[in-house]
Amino acid sequence: MNNTEHYLIDCADQCVQLARAGRAMADQLEAMSNQLMAKAVELDTAQQRDDEKQSNTAFKTARK
Repeated sequence: MNNTEHYLIDCADQCVQLARAGRAMADQLEAMSNQLMAKAVELDTAQQRDDEKQSNTAFKTARK
């Protein structure tokens, strides 16, 4: 094999490695996105509960 053939084979191998790394990175990013979304929903739900508690407390205080 001459240098050009070796070069082309090396480039092809690098392309495969980069494609695999890219897929792995995409999977990791998707997992992180899911975790962040779940945390956002959790925080939003907790905030809504706190808001409801404050509204109920204010309503009870106003009725007295």
